[in-house]
Amino acid sequence: MDLNRKKGLIVSYYLSKYDRKALKELKYDSFRAAFRDIGAKLDIPPNTIKNRRDDYDSLNDNNRSGWYQKELSKSTLDVVEKFGNISEDALTEIVKDILFSSNEISSISEILQTYGDTSSDRSYNNRGITGKRAEKLFIKYFNDGFFDAYQGELIDTRDDGCGYDFKLSGESAIVFEIKGLSSEVGGVSFTDKEWSVAKELKTKYILIIISNVFNNPRIKLIVNPYEKINPTKRLTKVISVNWTFQTKELW
Repeated sequence: MDLNRKKGLIVSYYLSKYDRKALKELKYDSFRAAFRDIGAKLDIPPNTIKNRRDDYDSLNDNNRSGWYQKELSKSTLDVVEKFGNISEDALTEIVKDILFSSNEISSISEILQTYGDTSSDRSYNNRGITGKRAEKLFIKYFNDGFFDAYQGELIDTRDDGCGYDFKLSGESAIVFEIKGLSSEVGGVSFTDKEWSVAKELKTKYILIIISNVFNNPRIKLIVNPYEKINPTKRLTKVISVNWTFQTKELW
């Protein structure tokens, strides 16, 4: 994959993740205008930018359903892996550098060189897509009474960084962590925070694994996963963004 297409993936991810806010930050009046101008800048067909944005919609909370039926490519997933956890401000500046800077930004270029490396032995998957799908299925099943052993209002904690996706209202202190698989079996990954909380909460921590999320979903419920499963530790490299300035700017 050439450098411009790799840049296009980052920009498309940004457009999907921040939607209308992204348009405002980049000073575009419409998505059509954005696709046209970005395509021209990166020498990529505008419709390709649109399609890649739609790919990412299945991972992000916006009003478009996205292409949740299809799996993301390795290079597309790489963008999520590298840029999914940096701040909105940082990603905005990176995208502006890609689109509007007259000078090549060396740090971005170095990062981009790792995209789509087919020789890499890293294990890629669609945890983003399947996870989002599994979460939606869990909410539906819970509201339909499928988990009738757990009574109470379901509270969404996915954006709270607390180590689980949902909790029950009331005094039960039950929490749920949702994992999705696109097939019958596959790898399941916990963040270090999730695994630490599972250890702390023990039987109050419920792991819900939904397999075949796109076709005949099946549900596996595991109470106290910390005691019942034995995962392998895996270290990953992520992008770290620092904001620096010179003190002379203060005087």
